[in-house]
Amino acid sequence: MKVIDVLVQTQENSLGKAAFRPGMSIVMETAFPHALEGVVAIVLVALALQCAFVAFFVRQTRRNSVEKRAFAESQDRLALIESMDSFGFWSWDAATDQVWASTHARAIFGIDEDAPLIRDGLLAVIHPVDRANVLQTVSQSAGPSDTMEMELRVIGHGGEIRWITTKACTFRDSKGAVQRMAGYVVDDSQRKRVSTELLKLQQKLTHLTRVALLGELSGALAHELQQPLTAILCNVQAAQLLIDQKQFDIHELREILQEIVNDDKNAGQIIARLRALLIRGETQFQRMEIGDLVRDVVTLAHGSLMERNVQVNTRIDEGIPAILGDRVELQQVLLNLVLNASESMSANPARDRRIEIVAARDANDGAVRTSVLDCGRGIEADHLEHLFDPFFTTKEGGLGLGLAISHSIIVAHKGRLWAANRSDRGAAFHFTLPVTAREGEP
Repeated sequence: MKVIDVLVQTQENSLGKAAFRPGMSIVMETAFPHALEGVVAIVLVALALQCAFVAFFVRQTRRNSVEKRAFAESQDRLALIESMDSFGFWSWDAATDQVWASTHARAIFGIDEDAPLIRDGLLAVIHPVDRANVLQTVSQSAGPSDTMEMELRVIGHGGEIRWITTKACTFRDSKGAVQRMAGYVVDDSQRKRVSTELLKLQQKLTHLTRVALLGELSGALAHELQQPLTAILCNVQAAQLLIDQKQFDIHELREILQEIVNDDKNAGQIIARLRALLIRGETQFQRMEIGDLVRDVVTLAHGSLMERNVQVNTRIDEGIPAILGDRVELQQVLLNLVLNASESMSANPARDRRIEIVAARDANDGAVRTSVLDCGRGIEADHLEHLFDPFFTTKEGGLGLGLAISHSIIVAHKGRLWAANRSDRGAAFHFTLPVTAREGEP
C-alpha cells in the first residue's frame, strides 16, 4: 500500500466518509512531493552555508597562523637588529604626539626606559644648536614621504654630550603637514672620537711635512730675507751721509726713506708667510682669490727658483670666482707642486727650465682648476697610479709624503688632485677647488 493511500484511509476513519471528497487523494498526492523538495532544498542550503562557514573559518585560521608566524619572524629580526650595539628605533605620531622608542633608542637618547615620551621631550635631549636644524628640516614642505639623515648632538645624564646619527622617514598629508615619523638612531660617539684623533694626527703630519718642505727652502729664504735687510742698511747709511751735508736734496731723502719702507714691508711679508707656514693650527676655511694664492707661493719659492734658474710664468683668467679653503694648507699644496716641477727639470739646460701656473674656471662651473706645468722628464707610466700613495717616492732620500699630504688636503677641501704627462714633454699636475657659495657678494 502506498503511503498516500494510508493517509487517505486514516482521514476517512477520523472524519467519516461524508468528510472525504473524491479527488482529494489526487491533490495530496500531487502537493506532497513539492513540500518534500522544499525541505530538501532548505537542508542543502543549510549544509552549503555550514560548509562555507567551515571553509572560511579554516582559511581565516590559516591566515591568522601565517600572519602570526610572519609577525613573530619580524619581531625576531627586529630584536636581532635592535640587539646590535648603539642601534635603536623610534617613531612619532603627530595625532597623539606620542613617541615610541626602543630600549636601545632610549639608552642612546639618555631617556629613562619607563619615562613617558612626547615630541617635546625628545627634542629636549637634543643639543640647542642642532635642535633648530631638526625643526627646520621637518617643517620643510615636501612630498607625501621624504627621508632625512642628520648628525646630532644629544645631552645625556650629567650633561655629557654625545654624537648620534639618525635617519627618519617623514609621512605627510596632501597639504604637506607631518602625520608621522619613523626612523633609527645610531650612537656615533666612539666613531667621532676616533675620527677626531685621526684628524689631529693628520694635522700633525701635515705640519711636519710643511716644516720639511720649508727646510728645503731655508737657504733660498735666508737669501730672500738678506736682500731687503741689506737694502735697508745701505739706504740708512746713504741717508745719514746725505743729512751730514750742509745742503741736501729733500726729495732725494724722501725717496731713500720710501725705499726703506718698501724693503721693510717686503721683509715683513716674507716673515709673515714663513710664520704662517711654521705655526701648526686647526684648518680654517676662508674666502680667497686663487690669484692671491698663486702670487704668495711664487714669492715664497722665488729664491729657490732663482738658484735653479727656473722661470715661472703665471696665467690667471679673468672673472674667476673666489674659492673657500685654508690659505696655509693650499699654499703648502701649490708650493710642493712648484718645487717638484723645478726638481724635475734639473737635467734641462738652464734656458729650458720653465714652469707655467694656470688658473681657470673648470668645465664644471662649480670649481676652479689650477695647473702646474713643467718641461721636465715626465712621469713613468707605471708610476702614475702610485704618485699619491703614502711613502711612494722617486726622489733619492725622499719620504714620499709630499704628494700624499697634498692629495689629502685637496680631498678635505672637496676638490680633486691628479697628474698626467703633457702631449709634448713634461708633466702636468691639476687640482680643483669648489667656488665659495658667497660668490655674488661684493
